[in-house]
Amino acid sequence: MMKIQPFAILALALLALFPQGITAEIYTTGAAEMAGTLSLSADEASWFKTLNMFGQLTAFPLAAWLSYRIGYRALFRLGAGIGLICALISSLWMSSAPQMIAWFGHGVSASFLLLFAHAIVLRNLGYRAIAFVEGVMLLSVVLIPLSIYPYFLSHLAENNLWHWSFAVQVVPFIGMLYWARFGHWPCPDERQKIRFNFLQAALLSGFICGVTYLLLRGERFNWFRDPEIVELTLLTLVIGAAAIIAMRRRWGKGEYLRFKALASPHGKVGMLDAAVAGFVIMGTTILVSTYVTQVMHYSHEHLGELEMIGFAGMIGGLIIALIATCNPKRNPENVIPAGVSIMLLACALLAGSNAHSGVSDLWPALLLKGLAVGILNITLTVHILRSFPKHQVAEGITWFYLFRNFGSLLAITEFSRLMYIETVGSVSKLAENYNASSETFVLHQQMTADLLQQGMINPSPEQIALLLSGQLKTQAMSVAGVNNFQWIIFSIILLVPIMVIAMKWANNQPHYKDNESEVH
Repeated sequence: MMKIQPFAILALALLALFPQGITAEIYTTGAAEMAGTLSLSADEASWFKTLNMFGQLTAFPLAAWLSYRIGYRALFRLGAGIGLICALISSLWMSSAPQMIAWFGHGVSASFLLLFAHAIVLRNLGYRAIAFVEGVMLLSVVLIPLSIYPYFLSHLAENNLWHWSFAVQVVPFIGMLYWARFGHWPCPDERQKIRFNFLQAALLSGFICGVTYLLLRGERFNWFRDPEIVELTLLTLVIGAAAIIAMRRRWGKGEYLRFKALASPHGKVGMLDAAVAGFVIMGTTILVSTYVTQVMHYSHEHLGELEMIGFAGMIGGLIIALIATCNPKRNPENVIPAGVSIMLLACALLAGSNAHSGVSDLWPALLLKGLAVGILNITLTVHILRSFPKHQVAEGITWFYLFRNFGSLLAITEFSRLMYIETVGSVSKLAENYNASSETFVLHQQMTADLLQQGMINPSPEQIALLLSGQLKTQAMSVAGVNNFQWIIFSIILLVPIMVIAMKWANNQPHYKDNESEVH
């Protein structure tokens, strides 16, 4: 019998997760630079993110099936091989078509390696070891990419060197392939002869792509008034219903993604918690990024410096989460209300800021936000994933990340749309005073002209109008940003009772027994 080696498993998992954190952040910090290099518009460049998410979400169920069919070692090798090819394409070919294909491949590789990393930990380690190892893994794949990577990647993007972020990934991918072929494997590997269910795979993949498109691309349309969006929404709902029925009634020959992991009450509540955590964390991250870059006019490099303030809070959250999850006598759910309360306080502080706030005004809120992210992200991830039986780990990880990513996508869509609506409303309201008959406007116009003259500039009407329109835009964005922070506070207050009620319901249900054997 093979002896389990925890440190080797940790090293293998960290190696698998390292490239994903870079790819996840490079678009956020360098989208404009990528579009310029490849001669794309901002809307065309946004397809990088969309295709990457297509690859991630459609590959998770496939990764779960492959983990049974070919084993985790072969899955690791396959994910590393795809990642290496796509990293070479993204770093060497500066044309749009290869880059689009590569970004889809980055998503596929990330899902294969993410499922592999979690699975080898959850299947082979004990209760406390899982907490510590998962904590270190999440530090490398979530906390550091959210706080440290933006600063360094923004430097590369602003110097038009964003492709070097992919060149860096070549080395760990080669290391993975070498380990998979020649290195010592620290845990046992198993394979099962199961048949691939093409019907279920096609329906589920179609539903995932439809929802992803609606949430990522649909924010650019006027919902329920654009015929294409309405038709796609109805088609997606039909495909989704067919996919659920097909998987539950086992239509088609073979298997794809099993429902067994969602059978228990705690499994259902865990998916709700995953979606809520993804929504809250992504929502606050987007709002902070939008407020700092568009309202305060900070560069992505300065935004990266601000995010590093939150890293200290994340480390504190990581410590609290480890204390809550490493002892079997403690209930990790008890720290979740504390994390939610801290996030509410951080959002309240951000909602009270204004366009002239600086680092001295923002750092307490960013520190608290980082603390809340550390608590919620790590506690919920460890607690939910560890609750699945070992023979359901692959599908449990898949369902968890599907729900979590859909929660994140919902936050992107909701707050992007709300930002647009709030900005339009604010411009319309503020513009009422920007007319020649308004004394406020005349006074503001004269003050702007005097300031320009003091700077040895002879102002023209066009220059004054341009400055006034810029000030109007900043004021409108500031109002919209603060209103959006109030919206997320309202959303959190609405979601917290739902989470609490669901947890109490699950805890009061009879203990769920799964007699399914390890081998199907």
